[in-house]
Amino acid sequence: MSIIPINERRSSDVDPWALDLWDPFLDFPLFPSSLSNVFHELNPGFPSVNSRLDWSETRNVHVLKAALPAFANEDVLVELQEDRVLQISTDSGSFMTKIKLPENAKIEELKAFMSNGVVTVTVPKGEADRPNVRAIEISGED
Repeated sequence: MSIIPINERRSSDVDPWALDLWDPFLDFPLFPSSLSNVFHELNPGFPSVNSRLDWSETRNVHVLKAALPAFANEDVLVELQEDRVLQISTDSGSFMTKIKLPENAKIEELKAFMSNGVVTVTVPKGEADRPNVRAIEISGED
């Protein structure tokens, strides 16, 4: 959602496509207005990739999809790291994301597939560890 500034002109005089959108973090140095510019400053040799990442869930499986249309299968890496962290990245370093998988994910059955520039990672669900809860009898006088 974007916030459009209110001005003195009547709405019939305003071209909504010509308005500059307000950036609430513009005056804060800790919050850059464009994260892609920060990435480019940190890695000037590599262009950043604007990608979409979707996580959906069915009764039996977690499904993660990353759109990387400019890359081939051999350019994309899918890695399972320590603490159930899934990393999807490119060889060039222009795209990288990390996702912590939930406790009910069967990480040993993780699969990845790429078609038409979309990487699809499926992780079947298992039974979540249920905490061992027991009732404690309260003793005392009534």
